[in-house]
Amino acid sequence: MRVNHGLTPQDLKAYGINDVQDIVHNPSYDMLFQEELDPNLEGYERGVLTTLGAIAVDTGIFTGRSPKDKYLVRDDTTRDTVWWSDKGKGKNDNKPLSQETWQHLKGLVTQQLSGKRLFIVDAFCGANTDTRLSVRFITEVAWQAHFVKKHVHPSER
Repeated sequence: MRVNHGLTPQDLKAYGINDVQDIVHNPSYDMLFQEELDPNLEGYERGVLTTLGAIAVDTGIFTGRSPKDKYLVRDDTTRDTVWWSDKGKGKNDNKPLSQETWQHLKGLVTQQLSGKRLFIVDAFCGANTDTRLSVRFITEVAWQAHFVKKHVHPSER
């Protein structure tokens, strides 16, 4: 399966992702379904067809969402625009993260994604066209891209 729509490995270098083997860009649900059931996949990459026709996957020890694990870099842009929790005193879970920690984590992620076949989904968060946010999700596994397509509005491209 190769769905590229013009996105190249060179484009991903802007994110620090190098030597990409293949890009599956904005795949259809049918393509993801077939990919998830590929008998050559192993472990967490592999999906299983349930008796009701849905795909079941093993997410490992990290199940469900983690609402208390929200970290954002506190800087001049976010200092007064994010509702910070500040050591549990606030009524939300937006915890500050240093720029140094963010750079370290980004390095780990780009290293993990480099040299792989990647699924990329371009989408919007938010229904209002005036305020929605364009987001690009880059995943290693088809079912992760499937989840994103199901829960985040696809782009209009």
